[in-house]
Amino acid sequence: MSILRLSKSAKGTSTIIFALAITVIAAICALVIDIGLVILEKQKFQNAIDSAILAAAQELPDTASAASIANQYIELNGYTSSDITITFSDSNKTINIEGTKVVNYTFAKVLGFDETTISPSASATGGSIGAAFNYTLFSGSTTDTLNLNGSNFYIGGSSHTNYKFSMNGSSQTITGACEAVSTIKINGSDIDVKTRIPNAPFVEMPDFSDIIKAEAEKAGQAYTGNKTFNSSNINVNAPIYVNGSVTINGSHFTGKGVILATGDITFNGSNLNSTGNDSVCFYSKNGSITINGSNAVLQGIVYAPTGTITMNGSNQTINGRVIGNEVRFNGSNTSIIGGTSELKSLPSSSVKLIR
Repeated sequence: MSILRLSKSAKGTSTIIFALAITVIAAICALVIDIGLVILEKQKFQNAIDSAILAAAQELPDTASAASIANQYIELNGYTSSDITITFSDSNKTINIEGTKVVNYTFAKVLGFDETTISPSASATGGSIGAAFNYTLFSGSTTDTLNLNGSNFYIGGSSHTNYKFSMNGSSQTITGACEAVSTIKINGSDIDVKTRIPNAPFVEMPDFSDIIKAEAEKAGQAYTGNKTFNSSNINVNAPIYVNGSVTINGSHFTGKGVILATGDITFNGSNLNSTGNDSVCFYSKNGSITINGSNAVLQGIVYAPTGTITMNGSNQTINGRVIGNEVRFNGSNTSIIGGTSELKSLPSSSVKLIR
């Protein structure tokens, strides 16, 4: 009898332990599920704040307009203005958004946890688009010489290099100032460069890729993978963002906006953009830009802040600006004619997410 009672007692204890274990495991699983939901909600809220702050920073230093835009974007993403606190700093050049939202637990209540508070935040600076865009031709490298070698180069506007400038050949013109942080050397015949400024100040290139990406996503024109434009009319009144490289084969672009590629941009063919009223900024964030072909005409800005812009061919005309870390010309009869309309393709300010 004692053995039988002992056996029954052991079975009873095992049942209790098993029940307790199941309860603990279920409670832990419930807590894990709720924590996962909180993490997702925090990421969603963070994305909403990032989107709002990038749009709002364009309005700085107008704090009233920036706050209004931030609240609009927050509401478009499913939150309310009461969920955020907006402040400004750095003489109204920086906007700060602090979010606060209570998230109620569903399953974790069995463990005595009712709710938690998430507090995502972000800061962004805004200002002018950048001094680099004051120039028709710009080279940002501190180690690569900006060379204009050959014949029939025409720069309608000013040029700047953060290193050395060298011009060798004939029939070459820079109508504005020729600036170099280091030295300027010009040799040849029929050279027209009236204003030469060596030992010029260093000029930085801005990064406004965050705002372009955000605007492209909002417009439904953000793509992942390499993209090719083939001989068609492409409207860029809303920005186009490509997480990859872009190839452009004789395409015609309408509107004023930006095509941003994280990789390289390659142009093949002529008449890439022949309409004078249109202007596009072709922006390679991390790669280089190559323009191949003769008799090519491009309306807008070619911008490669970390890469090399290479122009291969003769009789190439850019009605706009060429701005790159390095700029190289392989050919003759090249014209870069700066104006003012091409600047309308850029965002009104340079925006940088800093937190």
